[in-house]
Amino acid sequence: MMFALSILMPLLVGILAFHFFFKGASTIYSRFLFNLSLPIGIGISTAFFISLNLIGIPYWIIFILETGLLIFLILRYKREQSRTGKKINYTFDKFNSATSISNIVLLLAAVLYLYSWITDVGIFYFNSVQSPHGLWDAWSCWNLIAKFISRAPDNWPQMLHQMNAIDFHPDYPLLQRGFIAKSWLLSANESVWIPIASAFIFTFCTIGLLSSSVNLFNTKTEGLIAGLILLCTPFFMVMGHSQYADNTVGYFYLATVVLLTLARRGATIKPNLFIAAGLTAGMAAWSKNEGLLFIVCLFASQSIRIFFQDRISLMNELKYVLLGMLPFLLLIAYQKLIIAPPNQIISAQGSETFSKLTDFSRYEIVWHWFVKQFSTFGKWAINPWWLFLAGILFKGINIKENNYSFVSNFTLFFSMLTGFFFVEIVTPLGLVYYLSTSVHRLFFQLFPTFIFIYFLAINGKSGSQYNLSEYILKKAKK
Repeated sequence: MMFALSILMPLLVGILAFHFFFKGASTIYSRFLFNLSLPIGIGISTAFFISLNLIGIPYWIIFILETGLLIFLILRYKREQSRTGKKINYTFDKFNSATSISNIVLLLAAVLYLYSWITDVGIFYFNSVQSPHGLWDAWSCWNLIAKFISRAPDNWPQMLHQMNAIDFHPDYPLLQRGFIAKSWLLSANESVWIPIASAFIFTFCTIGLLSSSVNLFNTKTEGLIAGLILLCTPFFMVMGHSQYADNTVGYFYLATVVLLTLARRGATIKPNLFIAAGLTAGMAAWSKNEGLLFIVCLFASQSIRIFFQDRISLMNELKYVLLGMLPFLLLIAYQKLIIAPPNQIISAQGSETFSKLTDFSRYEIVWHWFVKQFSTFGKWAINPWWLFLAGILFKGINIKENNYSFVSNFTLFFSMLTGFFFVEIVTPLGLVYYLSTSVHRLFFQLFPTFIFIYFLAINGKSGSQYNLSEYILKKAKK
């Protein structure tokens, strides 16, 4: 009962937040609503818990306050709906009854999607039963620190501050740890099913958000295919049941890019959606340290939009994004400066950093690992990268759709890869060891976002594409 409540409360928080973000919308797709609401609700609910806990409020009072606040917001939302008379239409995707080749393809994609989803749920369950505590990092740092919080809710900050064991990583952000600890406190039981449920939520909500968001921008068939790509990537499920935070941070990367693209869809500025994008970017930084790099790359990538829009409107957009992420930036700053010991990579930087940056043998080694990861990525039986290339060649790249969102989104993606590359260059750990344990996970953090950007790029609705295959044919005729 209490276990279900620990999931239900964040879901309700997320749904209420979702309605604020999409205020004024007449229709909302239920699948998109659910896959965006639950993880965002977890982030907001956990931030509420950690913030009040840090100022000394007992955890049981926090639960009462959260319940009361949630009831108040629900009643206020109902009152506003009855006053305005506006009702939102919640809808699911529907199949066209007409017989056509496109509908046959759509039906086939839907059947394969459902079959793969059920199969992967079974794989996730089977692997979780075999390894209920997750893999190494899960039980040695993520779930372990969650136990510190749940077993000592009054003095866990002091305990983390005194830690200097590298394997425990007390400086890692608290979203996943805080949610697990809060759920353990609420259920009064350190059940292994709570971190398993957390991993399940972020893994399958990533698939659901990717599929439903591609459906919003492209077609139902392409949305299902996008979801199938993740469902059919063997190592994605490994990252899920491992209970690491890579799928968690990857989810918030994707949510941020989707919300930014939605915010720029149309002619008018949508402040609520920019705030939502800032919120999810802040949650990314509160999920893993790589999320801090994501925030830096996010703002840097938006600067390229100065070529496509006026400076004043761009500054207004970024102002709302910063406003959304500000609560999480304050939480992160407090944790980093007051609670946690220094990060091992940052604190180890010194005079050797410059020599590493000028050591070209390190560049060669890191480049070799990145290229190798591209060729072996995902543990597929047959490498599918050529299929992505074929899609670009024959459908083209859409530049102008959604106010040039592809340009800023791709710049963000490339900036993150570049940032990851240089983190590997300056690491104080053994280079080959660090590459062998990190590169595949860094790629998987970005993979759902890459798929979304890819399908956004080949969307041909506007007719404003640069089609490489047409260009080649024209040149051949000449």
